[in-house]
Amino acid sequence: MTSVELQKEQSLYQLLAIYSSPGGVEELRKFASVSVGGVDAEGASFLEKKVSEWAVADLDEELKKAFTPDPFALLAKAWVQLREVREAVKASKGPPVKAQSVKLLKHEVEAKLEPRLVLNVAGVDWCNVKLTLVLKLTFDSVQLEWTDGRLTELRAGNPAGSISLKCAGQEVKAFKREIKINAIYRFEKPVEIPAPAPPVATP
Repeated sequence: MTSVELQKEQSLYQLLAIYSSPGGVEELRKFASVSVGGVDAEGASFLEKKVSEWAVADLDEELKKAFTPDPFALLAKAWVQLREVREAVKASKGPPVKAQSVKLLKHEVEAKLEPRLVLNVAGVDWCNVKLTLVLKLTFDSVQLEWTDGRLTELRAGNPAGSISLKCAGQEVKAFKREIKINAIYRFEKPVEIPAPAPPVATP
């Protein structure tokens, strides 16, 4: 499995190293084509052909837009589900604003992102293909520092992790990465906790 280093101020697109794996984009396009072709609708075969012809450069650009979030923001969103982390985040906001540190013992973090790629044909959005990105990390311990509700420092004990991508439920093997994680990260630009997605209106 290919390895990639988790770095500050990078996007999930960079962490997946999509730009260096044209074979992975081809594999993703194949899964997307099969998914669209399997739709029980008029014109499905036409859409399948269009997806199979989706230019690699255009598909790569769509992936870049789909995976703009910072992986640390996904991790922060996962950690803040824990009561002790929520309390530290709240206390860090003050008044007055001040640094708050919280230590977690051995645990695993699994964060997911599920964007959709929209196939546009002649200026019309015809269909979409579901992607699932899974970021998994394990730690013997973690010390997190929060200031004004944002993550400013991370100290990790014996960290390890992986990132993987599925298209329409099929794993794109060329994009599976083992993640190398440093013991200490200090963020000059503090990491924001992503807001939860707005609720979907029901008819």
